[in-house]
Amino acid sequence: MTDLGHLLGGVEEHVERAHADARPSDAALAVARRTVRRRRVLRDVRRGGVGALVVVAAAGLTTWGPQGGVVPPAAVDPVPSVTPSAAVPSAAPTASPGTLLPLGAPVQVASPRDVPVADLLAAAGPGWTLATVVEERAGQGGAAPWDPANRRTVIALVAPTGERTPLLDVDGAFAAGVDDWRVGEPTAFAAASPWEGEGSFEGLLDLTTGVLTPVPFDWERHPLGLTATGESAWLFSEMPAELLALDAEQRSHYSPIAPGYGVALDPEQAVAATGEDPAAVLHTAGTLRLVAADGTTRDLGDVALPHRLHPLSPDRAWLALHAPDGGLLGLDVRTGATHPVAGAPADPACRLAGWAGAHAVLTACPDGAGAWRLAAVDVAQDRPATPLATSDVPVRDAWPLGDGRVGLGRVVMPAPCDVTSDPAVLEDGTVRSLTEGWSPYDHGTDLTFAGGGVWTFLNGCYAGGRADPQRTVRVDLATGDVTTVSWFEDRGDVDQVVEDGDWRVTSVDVVPAR
Repeated sequence: MTDLGHLLGGVEEHVERAHADARPSDAALAVARRTVRRRRVLRDVRRGGVGALVVVAAAGLTTWGPQGGVVPPAAVDPVPSVTPSAAVPSAAPTASPGTLLPLGAPVQVASPRDVPVADLLAAAGPGWTLATVVEERAGQGGAAPWDPANRRTVIALVAPTGERTPLLDVDGAFAAGVDDWRVGEPTAFAAASPWEGEGSFEGLLDLTTGVLTPVPFDWERHPLGLTATGESAWLFSEMPAELLALDAEQRSHYSPIAPGYGVALDPEQAVAATGEDPAAVLHTAGTLRLVAADGTTRDLGDVALPHRLHPLSPDRAWLALHAPDGGLLGLDVRTGATHPVAGAPADPACRLAGWAGAHAVLTACPDGAGAWRLAAVDVAQDRPATPLATSDVPVRDAWPLGDGRVGLGRVVMPAPCDVTSDPAVLEDGTVRSLTEGWSPYDHGTDLTFAGGGVWTFLNGCYAGGRADPQRTVRVDLATGDVTTVSWFEDRGDVDQVVEDGDWRVTSVDVVPAR
């Protein structure tokens, strides 16, 4: 398998040239490269001390990292006027239901705050989120922020109005964060990795105790999130036979692709990193497994993930998979049955940009005149695609807002930053940008629609010219108000908007409950 550190090589050259006057220290770069190669938690690394370096390669895999909950909001289908007709599913695959996967030993990765965590979580509803908040001591440069004494991580419950209640303090020996949470649940799907040593852990985190129980897939694995059945979904591959023949010390020199790298992978991103011909960039293939909290698994056979699109639907009941003919397959996670998806575009120039409804994929196809036609393709129902709007620029992110509108990510930056996007809203056939309150020198990197707003990490990548400070902002979808929730770098002439004594917030990673 290819080490992710090698995949980043081409991207590093692009970004280092773009940031020639703002290159991180050699110590920080060494830490970042070692961290990535050792399969650290990429979301945390991306926006740690060297976010500008790795974000180009990481944005595609993390923007649509597993999100959501088991209970979908009302009226998320953007085409309610069409009467659904049930698709004819294939027979369920001959899986091995009831197989018990021995879970890994529990790992204490965080300690709970002195608050009624279980009661707070049970009282949360739609619009509430979990946030992983990373703080650093102000004024520390070089490799210093990677020292546990200068860095701390808190997992907090966030109300729709923005108030944060810290629940867990992550142990300083770990990089950790939440990937998925079902509203009201005392557990969340999370990942953690020690700053020193090898390995990473992905599994269920008990939010009341800070204990993470890993799912121990030995080799390449891509976590897809929590499904409507309460199981976690995984695409995984077995260790290659030629490595199994090696002893443990020899095998330690080889690493699989980092967890989650193949999810929502942008083919242009992979081409930029590897130098391969676009036709040689394959869809991510492996075996699909659903794992219950007690380790009981369902093996749903060999599948492939489509380009760009995170395959798990907002209602958590469907997976959109790459079909052998180039289209899509809809897989019902409750039964394992699959069927071809009507209306899925066959043109390879089309993009699967995200989700337009509870189980409707948003597609974007070029119209030949520089614009892009947006449509909704339902993976659960047998009906043609529904036209939605026309966009003047490519779209790479989409998520239903719960009221018939769709949140979008507009691609406004040139290569190598065309794997980033600015937030917008699709409503009544019109795409409206949400960046009116930003500086002319701000642009988005990754974004998450949650709790009546869109959270965006700004200026993580630029192709030259001027850019304002790297920070996280929240745009209110109702009022357009912009709130700065973190600063990434030291700026003596600008007030630190969020401070706690000599600490400053450097990243806020939000996971919505739906």
